[in-house]
Amino acid sequence: MKQSLIAILLTTSVLLAGCLGEGEADIFHGDDIAPPVPVDDFVLMDENGHYYSFSQLEGKVIVVAFLFTRCPDICPIVSANLDFISEELGDRYGTEVAILSITVDPWADNSSILSAYAEQRGLDWPHLTTSNASDISDLEDVWRNFGVGLDVYNSDEDSDGVADGFDTCSGTPEGETVDDKGCGLETQQSDGDVKIMHHPLTYWVDHTTGTIIVDKQMRQRVWWGDTDWNAEMVLEDIYLLLEE
Repeated sequence: MKQSLIAILLTTSVLLAGCLGEGEADIFHGDDIAPPVPVDDFVLMDENGHYYSFSQLEGKVIVVAFLFTRCPDICPIVSANLDFISEELGDRYGTEVAILSITVDPWADNSSILSAYAEQRGLDWPHLTTSNASDISDLEDVWRNFGVGLDVYNSDEDSDGVADGFDTCSGTPEGETVDDKGCGLETQQSDGDVKIMHHPLTYWVDHTTGTIIVDKQMRQRVWWGDTDWNAEMVLEDIYLLLEE
């Protein structure tokens, strides 16, 4: 990752412009995006290394989530919620409803990393990234279209080589080799832990986004904040769009 990319901030004005306006009917359990925001077609790389076009899903209701595989908290929860929804939809999943996950960390999340993430969790929908981590312009256009606010920065207050966002062990002894959680291999390991040193996590990704539900006409209609998820209500919003 180039140092020039350490600080990236994309506007969230698209989503803000699509919030429920005064006088608009509140149709969905999630935040109504009114007026609807059209999705600009894009082509990214999926977890199998194949090009994937968003337009191939036209005519389906599409649930779009943004995540990154090193995310220690909310991303695995969102993935589990999406998996639950795919099971609850039964035969309608894949035929009438599609799910997509798009990375906000293309510098780390190449196709093979995304494939391992999906396989470990039993996720069977496309996980998309850029085909070239040195050129993220295609992904930037997607983030901007969906109103993703993204900040990439380097913060390592205890200078142990692990970005604070991923660091679960503060106050690592000076000079001690650490694992990928920032814990000293000699003094901060729990009994039974395998002491393996991974590549230091030198940057942290913070993204302001949610899960967006797109209707059959390729328009963004519903926004669910990552921390506001209610899987049953998300399902009800999907069913409402299927009836349109």
